Order: sequence, then structure tokens, then C-alpha cells
Amino acid sequence: MQKYKHRLRNLPYPFLALAALLCAQTNGLAQSILGSAEAYTLLGGSAITSSGAAGTVLANGNVGLSSAAADAIIGFPPATINNGEILATSALTAQAGSDLLRAAAGLAGLSADTDLSGIDLGGLTLVPGVYRFSSSAALTGQLTLDAQGRDHAYWVFQIGTNFTTAANSGVSVIHFSSAGGQDLGLFWNAQAEITSGANNQLAGNYLSGTSITFGTGSAGSGRGLAVAATTLDANQLDARGGPAGGDWTGGLAYDGNGALTAIPEPAAILWLTPLMALGVALLRRRTNHQSAA
Repeated sequence: MQKYKHRLRNLPYPFLALAALLCAQTNGLAQSILGSAEAYTLLGGSAITSSGAAGTVLANGNVGLSSAAADAIIGFPPATINNGEILATSALTAQAGSDLLRAAAGLAGLSADTDLSGIDLGGLTLVPGVYRFSSSAALTGQLTLDAQGRDHAYWVFQIGTNFTTAANSGVSVIHFSSAGGQDLGLFWNAQAEITSGANNQLAGNYLSGTSITFGTGSAGSGRGLAVAATTLDANQLDARGGPAGGDWTGGLAYDGNGALTAIPEPAAILWLTPLMALGVALLRRRTNHQSAA
């Protein structure tokens, strides 16, 4: 057994990376790219403020600040949290802030499939992929995401500055895979402020390099994760309210080098598994040959 362990350690990195990724998928252990930030519905750096007499309800995640004092979380109550809690600034929340920065950097570093700079997202239907905006991005109206029946489908929006949505805008997904959409990934990665208009249909993980403001009455599924402040106004946000109870963190994982990579579809895994079996067989043959020599 020790001989095999030694041989495995000397295998080329691509083989080991593939083995690790396949094992993770086989055992359902693929970790969210958000790291510990996954445990938060709202994460801010400087402040979290909920305005209005009532109406803000957050679910299935904590509310915390990565760098400011706990008294910078304002408006709870009357805002309420279901299946979560307010966490005072600590090493735990600081780690979530670090994991947020890591995820944002990884998403920004992905190769873009399509450049949408200067194009409003309203009225578009987009297949899974990475979409780039060199500066600001806007959504006016409805955006449709077509999963095309793919497992682990994901959409990444790389936004150079601000992301702004108009009132009554929203996001919907069509053509789920057999998983019902719980393995989908949706990431809005803005280098500057994210501002949603009133009565938006929210969906996905909103990552901001500065601040997030959710417009009055906007509601949906996902997270608001900001380096600076987060502001609410009668919003409802459920970190695990995506299709089939998903949380929009699917589709991507960290490889052995700490870079983001796409999670293979099951069909791809089935195709690659025989190659891995062949590699193991060749390894054993070489080991037996060397032992006999």
C-alpha cells in the first residue's frame, strides 16, 4: 500500500486534480466556492441597515459584519431572521469576509465567453456561461436564463463597476436538468456598488466590492455579500430559496491550485472514469514490473 501511495504522489498534477474532482462529485462533496460566506444571507463590512417599520425577512443564513462593530447592524428587529442569527464581528465573520474576497477574485479571473458591455440585460435569454461588462451593467425588465437541461449549469456576470436594476425587473430560469435546478450557480460579481430597484425578483449571489442596496419590496432567493455596507427596505431574501431548494452556488469548484473550474456534467464524469481506471491499471503494471526487476 505504501508503494502505491508513493506512486500516486508522483502522478502528474492534472491526473490528481481530475481524480479529486471526480471523487468530490461522486460523493457529493463539492464545496461551495463561497467558503464560509455560504452560511450568510447578508454579509457586510461596514454596516447592515434595515429600514422601514416591518417587512424585511431573511431566511436560511446568518447576518454578520466582517470588519465593523456589532452595533453597526441596525433595524433587527423589526427585521427578522428565520433559521439564522446575527453574528458579532469575530474571527468567524472575518474569515467569511476573506472567503468572499477570494470568491470575487476567482470569479473575476474566469475567461469570459461573451462581452455584453453596453448592453442592457433586460429582454435577453442567456445560456450558461461567463458574461463580461467592462464597466457598469444594467437590467431593465426581465432576464431569462436558459439552463438547457444541463447539470451544474452556471452563469457568472463579471461587472467592472456598478450593477443597477430598474424597478419591477427580475430574473427567471427555464429548462432545468433532472436535478430540478438545485445544482445551478448564479453569481453577480460587481467591482463597485449593486443597486436594485423597487419590487425586483432577486436571484443569485450578489457580490459587491463596495455596497449593496436592495430596493423597496424586492424579494427572492440568494445572498447579499458586500465588502462595505448593505441596505435593506422591506425585502425578503432566502439563501436557500432557489429552484428545488438550491442556493445558487453550483457549477464551479476550486481546483488543486485554488483556481475556479467548471464541475463536469455527469455524462463527462462517466466518460472520464474509464480513463482513470486505465491510468490506475497502468500504474499497477509499472509498479509490479519494477518490483519484479
